[in-house]
Amino acid sequence: MGNPLKNVVLHSLRAAGLFSVSTRVRRSGSLVILCYHGISLNDEHEWAGGLYITPEFFRKRLEFLRSWRANVLPLEEGLTRLRAGSLPPRSVAITFDDGFYDFYKFAYPALREFGFPCTVYLTTWYMQYRLPIFNLITKYILWKGARPEFRSVEARDQAVARYMEKLAAEDLSPDGADALARGIAESAGLDYEGMRRARMFQIMSPDEVRDLAASGFDIQLHTHRHRTPADRNLFIREIEDNRKRIREVTGTDPRHFCYPSGVTSPQFLPWLKECGVQSATTCVRGAVTSSENPLLLPRYLDGTGSSELDFESWLSGIR
Repeated sequence: MGNPLKNVVLHSLRAAGLFSVSTRVRRSGSLVILCYHGISLNDEHEWAGGLYITPEFFRKRLEFLRSWRANVLPLEEGLTRLRAGSLPPRSVAITFDDGFYDFYKFAYPALREFGFPCTVYLTTWYMQYRLPIFNLITKYILWKGARPEFRSVEARDQAVARYMEKLAAEDLSPDGADALARGIAESAGLDYEGMRRARMFQIMSPDEVRDLAASGFDIQLHTHRHRTPADRNLFIREIEDNRKRIREVTGTDPRHFCYPSGVTSPQFLPWLKECGVQSATTCVRGAVTSSENPLLLPRYLDGTGSSELDFESWLSGIR
């Protein structure tokens, strides 16, 4: 259904009161897991609106959840109560992928203000470096530089793939990768040092993660190096390295997982079970019911392109 027609239909359904009816009928038997990635420190939402939202956008979402009288539950509690059949109506869980510094700067204080729990799926390798993740900042730089040859997403992705091959071929250290990114930015006339100072595309520090955990925020698995190898031993190593680092920083034992970049495969499921993973979330849109495979849970991927009407339609179950 095209967006204009979809919006007309949704507006009509809401005006007729069917959003409220759907909420009462369906939402006591399902959990909507909201998925976010980043909150813009600058203009990232203009570059990748599917992944980045503004602080104002996120706050409006929290205000909506409060006015909608959502039961915002910790992820594990929500899944446990769903299985037990004791889930309250309007149940929602909030998740953030990756663990970027922008979560600590913007989402963390906003969520505390509203009293909403949240799960952060943390990738841990870059946590030890105060450096931006190379492929992300390079894609952003090529977009920001606005050179004609990099106008399309495909052209930027191809260029970054070549840079990644260079990193691998020359076995560059994180500092070497950072120097390469700096050179790309400077050739485009951009202030790379300013991006670094703002901590764009940087993972939170161990102290920041520790602060979140001490405040009751849930830190869970997202692999150590943000990758899901097709080899069993390498895959399990990613989970165990990730778990070990989270345990060292937070003192907790993470048992819930999110697939990096939403990449799933049937072969991953027994490996996750071997690692004692109790649930795994995807980037497939949908509400979670008790019939779902706990290792293939859908979520609602919220972003700049999602209207409040669309957001409410998923929360109510009308979609």
